[in-house]
Amino acid sequence: MRLVGFVFFLVLISEYSLADQAATLTCAGERVVLTEKSPYLGEDSRYSQSLFVLSSKDGDESSYTAYFLDVEEDIGGVRHGGAGTLVFTGANSKGGSFQLIISPWQDVGDGTVIHETSRGVITYKHGPLRGKSEPVECVRQ
Repeated sequence: MRLVGFVFFLVLISEYSLADQAATLTCAGERVVLTEKSPYLGEDSRYSQSLFVLSSKDGDESSYTAYFLDVEEDIGGVRHGGAGTLVFTGANSKGGSFQLIISPWQDVGDGTVIHETSRGVITYKHGPLRGKSEPVECVRQ
């Protein structure tokens, strides 16, 4: 009987752990990939935050990767594709920046997990990473 109780406890904890995870965002273009790592507890922060990682699809990780903790998410207006578009704007301490504009999320999940897709464009600059209005396909799950 104790074994059944222990197994039940483990199942309960594993489901609680999975339910507590935030959805992650990944946008891939022809030359770059932008990934949101969440929750991120680094940089001496007591609070959970998101880390956005912009990297080249075909470069070496050290020189072709940029990290962004300072990212704002807004709903776009007429300037950014109309109502419902999402605008992510990021900057870092090295002078790098990016702007991601995507259409509203489309739910393609089966009802048990989050799985949404979107399309948009990304403009970015950080060292050798430079691009303007590169089309991207985004997934949030």
